[in-house]
Amino acid sequence: MFKNFSFKKIRYLLEAPFVWLGMIFFRILPLSLASDFSANIAKFVGKKIAVNNLAFNNLSKALPLLTKDEKMQIIDEMWDNLGRIIGEFPHVCAMSYQELKGYVEIDEESKKNIDEIKKLNRGGIIFSAHFGNWEIGPKFLLNQGLKVSTVYRPLNNPFVEKLTAKKRGVPMIEKGGAGSRQIVNALKNREFIIIMADQKITDGALVKFFNDDAVTATSIAKIAIKYEVPLIPGCIFRNHKKFNFSLKIEKPLEYNLGDISDVNVLGVTLKINQKIQAWITKSPEQWFWVHNRWKK
Repeated sequence: MFKNFSFKKIRYLLEAPFVWLGMIFFRILPLSLASDFSANIAKFVGKKIAVNNLAFNNLSKALPLLTKDEKMQIIDEMWDNLGRIIGEFPHVCAMSYQELKGYVEIDEESKKNIDEIKKLNRGGIIFSAHFGNWEIGPKFLLNQGLKVSTVYRPLNNPFVEKLTAKKRGVPMIEKGGAGSRQIVNALKNREFIIIMADQKITDGALVKFFNDDAVTATSIAKIAIKYEVPLIPGCIFRNHKKFNFSLKIEKPLEYNLGDISDVNVLGVTLKINQKIQAWITKSPEQWFWVHNRWKK
């Protein structure tokens, strides 16, 4: 009866009710209180777990001129931001666009860039990073007249994945072979794909990121070049540790369309890394430093 039931599955089953109860708890709390409370928990717990040291080492590698106190302050604020994302998640899922837009500022340049990419009528890839509250951007853009889908890696716990995936209110494409076909079909239909381009991966190419090479996915560049679609930088910044955000949509990157040579692909991939690096340098406390980004 229990032959196919591993200890990992048992652990996943035990975790799911706590996640479900946590989501209900944070949803019951007022938004600001849920955000503050979760931020405090994350700061308390984050300092005591092993990945806190990884975050410090990553900061030392990327921004070596910072003092130890400055790095510790950035890491403390990183945990604050991550906690806020967790506490805000059930509220964001329940929000209509009319509610959400009251918390998201979009400058005139970003509005102009959105209008321009819509006029191209070619769809495109919007690349972003785990920054600010990355759950908000796709839902907001969906209501700016862009037909978007988000590419994501499912959570390790399949039971928690079922609890959270459908609540986001945005079409989701799972990474993998089937997901790749969905991406291509969406682009052929002139739709937009949102991809987080800052994650550690096991296969890819070594491309410079800050002061060292990092294994970086080249697939984003390859798809954009092959299907001749715009590659658009987009990021959302949190303002003043509050549930208030600034959405930035920049002009598409310039690159040689149709040229899928290694030189062009690596050049475009480097541009993606440089753009993400610029966002992080501007607000390092809002990036997720616990990615083992420079692991070779």
